[in-house]
This record gives sequence, C-alpha cells and structure tokens, in this order.
Amino acid sequence: MSGLPFSGKTTLSKSLAEHLGVPRVSFDETWLEIEKEKGKITGSDGVEQWRYICKMCEEKAQKFLESGTSVVYDNLGSSKKHRDEIKRLADEAGAESKVIYIDVPKEEVARRRERNLYVKERAQVSDENFDTALRQFETPTEDENFLAYRPTEEIGVWLEREFGNRSKTERE
Repeated sequence: MSGLPFSGKTTLSKSLAEHLGVPRVSFDETWLEIEKEKGKITGSDGVEQWRYICKMCEEKAQKFLESGTSVVYDNLGSSKKHRDEIKRLADEAGAESKVIYIDVPKEEVARRRERNLYVKERAQVSDENFDTALRQFETPTEDENFLAYRPTEEIGVWLEREFGNRSKTERE
C-alpha cells in the first residue's frame, strides 16, 4: 500500500485482503500490538521506532511469502526506496509485488485528519509527523507498475475490475 496518512490505506487493505482471501500485515496494528506487549517501542526516537516496526512487519510478510502465501502489506509506502525494499523482499521469496497507491489529495487527508480529532476512528498523527509525511511523500512512478485507487470509486467495483471476482465461496 502507498498513500498519505488518512488516505484510506487500512480500509482498502482490509477489503483487498478479504477479496483475495489472504492475510494482511499492518504497520499500525503491529505498532499497537508491540506497544501493548512490551509497553513501549524499541528505539530512541520516532525514526528508530518506525524502522523497528517496519522490520517486524517485513519479517511477518516474509514468512507468509516464503510459505507460498500472498500477503497484503498495509504501510505508508511513502518513498520509492521503501517500496523498492518491499519489492526486493517479494522477489527474494519468488513472489510478485504490486504497489497499490491510494490517490487522495493533500487537502482531503488534512480534512480527514481534522475530523478524526473529534470522531477518533483511528490513532491521531502528530502535527510534526503529518507535515513530514505530506512534505516527503513520493508518489509512485510509472516504472513501479502500480495500481491507483481513488476513493471516488466504490471499493468493491475497483477490486473486481483490478483483481477479478474472487468471492469467498469461489476460493473455497
């Protein structure tokens, strides 16, 4: 997954994993699990903690891939370098990787973040981290062979168009 904070990566990744009948590895959920289990995240600052959680997620994803199981990896995918690292991980396991880019304008994610202050649907992102994410985000490029999802389209319609009709009963 690739997209700004509050773009809808988690919503789409859950729907995609269900549509394909594959497990999902989530950066946000892994962070919360480790924090609950250990009380705090390893690392002296936010960058080290981010790297630690990425490493944990990549290890989870790698185990699935090495067992021959496809996986949806829900993370920011904010830089080409990070997306290339995930592609390399898949390549090493003999799996194909696909970047799913959630194409939402910066103004819209800012509105969603503001709304979240009141509805608290998800963990809030600090002003500093949010501004950094907006400033440093690198939109996927053509050479990354990505699929773009725009929230103006109904998720089920998009999934069927891009991945075919893979209902649970058809997979069983």
